[in-house]
Amino acid sequence: MFRSLYFPNTSLTRLMLLVASLQGILVVGLECYVFVTVQNDLDPAAFQVTSGRTVRLYLSLFILAYVFQFIIIYDALRLSSMIQVVGICIYNLFLLAYAVVQPIHVEKDLNMLSESLVLGVRPILPPDLNTWSRVCPVLWVVTSLQAVATVTVFYLAFKLHSELAWLVYKVINADLSIRRRLLHFQIYITLIKFDSFLLPSFLVQVATLLVNPKDLEFSLSILGALVATVVALLAIYCARTETRLGTMGIIALYVSTIAYLAYKLPYAIKESNYLMILMAATTLVMMIGTVVAAVRCIANFDKGLKRYVVTGQKIPEDGMHLHYTKQTMYAPEAHRMEID
Repeated sequence: MFRSLYFPNTSLTRLMLLVASLQGILVVGLECYVFVTVQNDLDPAAFQVTSGRTVRLYLSLFILAYVFQFIIIYDALRLSSMIQVVGICIYNLFLLAYAVVQPIHVEKDLNMLSESLVLGVRPILPPDLNTWSRVCPVLWVVTSLQAVATVTVFYLAFKLHSELAWLVYKVINADLSIRRRLLHFQIYITLIKFDSFLLPSFLVQVATLLVNPKDLEFSLSILGALVATVVALLAIYCARTETRLGTMGIIALYVSTIAYLAYKLPYAIKESNYLMILMAATTLVMMIGTVVAAVRCIANFDKGLKRYVVTGQKIPEDGMHLHYTKQTMYAPEAHRMEID
């Protein structure tokens, strides 16, 4: 079983995975401390108040965001995908923005909970517990850690560029047209992967914060979050197999999603929910980019890229054993590397 796992084989890839691991462990640990502290201090009735749901939801999403980042970094290194590494850099900017806004949002929610009463008698969050003063330093430490991690990831990505670009060049040689189509393909696949986290996260926010649990939209939002993951898998399959009709159907679904996001964004702005605004705006931009990339991929169908997608295996490259699995691409000389 362990033979099929990918293990970093160069100093840069090992360092990138190490940074992702340390970043995830430290931030998730600190966020869990904040979550448990808030959870213990809140009255059980807090879930009936929007602020009570908000603070716990966003802490949970931030924790999941780092779990997702570790997975996506591992996947990028496994595939030797420079485009995905670039996506990780942009994703870290998103996490940094989230980390900066998070303390402001948490303080606002905790203050509102301190002023809210259960049955007009006791506060949902007793002021004498000093919850905010206990979690505030921790949240700003998270922001600082994320800032350092973002700079580090950008630096490592810059260093990795030459290493990964050389692998692509050796596989495809000087075929510029195939390299260009491969670039379009990788951009599309990378956008889909990030969409598979951002879109369900936003839909869960809508279900939790903007709609009544008894409304039909609540059930549709939860269902949409599940369907979004399935659609992402179908989108990748259709792109790899160059299924034109299937990809057109995916584009239609994504265009509908863009319209939905544009419709919901003003509601988030109206609520002055900065974290939801950030998530909605980021997801909207990503979805628009995904549609553009999908259209470009369709234009590249039946032009020679499909034959580069085959079943992968371990191969030696310049004395190093590079591990690639599942979908890979190959040149006539039997060099192979994974592209999605």
